[in-house]
Formats: sequence, structure tokens, C-alpha cells
Amino acid sequence: MKGEFLTLFEAAKALVTYIDTESVFDKAAAGGCSGMDYYLSDIFYDLIVDSRKVISEVENGLNASDTDGEASLRLFETVKALATHVEKEHAFDKVNDMGPVGIETYQSDAFIEIIQKTNKAVEEAANRL
Repeated sequence: MKGEFLTLFEAAKALVTYIDTESVFDKAAAGGCSGMDYYLSDIFYDLIVDSRKVISEVENGLNASDTDGEASLRLFETVKALATHVEKEHAFDKVNDMGPVGIETYQSDAFIEIIQKTNKAVEEAANRL
């Protein structure tokens, strides 16, 4: 795998790992008596699953018949879709309970840094395609 796509792979892996370990969500709704409910939209869930699958395929070399170009393109498209969704839907990993006013969802500095690195890697890979 070429350098720019290795960077993209590492950024993708970091983003998916962060989403998995830090409970990142893209939706919040009133949860009745229990307060708020935070969840993944179906689209976000599918993008995460697709990203995990592509990362696993690249790590394990499961598609040995694929050329580096095909694997890199699949990685690029999957990571770009996930990163775009995170940005557009304002996926969040932190919640601030503001009492009777409601809640505020936001991105931690660590999550913002990972998003920025992923977006930069996507941009660099796009320039190489």
C-alpha cells in the first residue's frame, strides 16, 4: 500500500477505534422518564460496519486478488463516507446536561483532532487518485 493510503488506513483505523471505544453517537432524542437517549442512526451504523470490514480486509489481505489500487479506492470511498457523515451529522462523544434547559452535545478535543487527521488523509488520498 502506498504512503498516502497507509496514512488513510491509519486514520480510518483511529477514527473507527475512537468511535467504538468512546461511545460516539449521531442522534439524541427525548427518552421519556429516563431523560435522553443517544443512539446511532442506521446510516451511521452501516458506515461504521462497512469501515470495519474494509479495514479488516486491508489488515488481513483477504482480497489477495484485488490490486492495491482497488483496495485503496475501496478504503478511500468508505472512509470518506464515514468522515463526511461525522461532519455533516455532527456526531458527538460528549454531552453536557444543562438542567431544565436541556442538553448540549459536542465533540471533545480528542475527537476533533481525529476527525481533522482523517479529513486531511482523505484529502491527500483524493489528490493522489
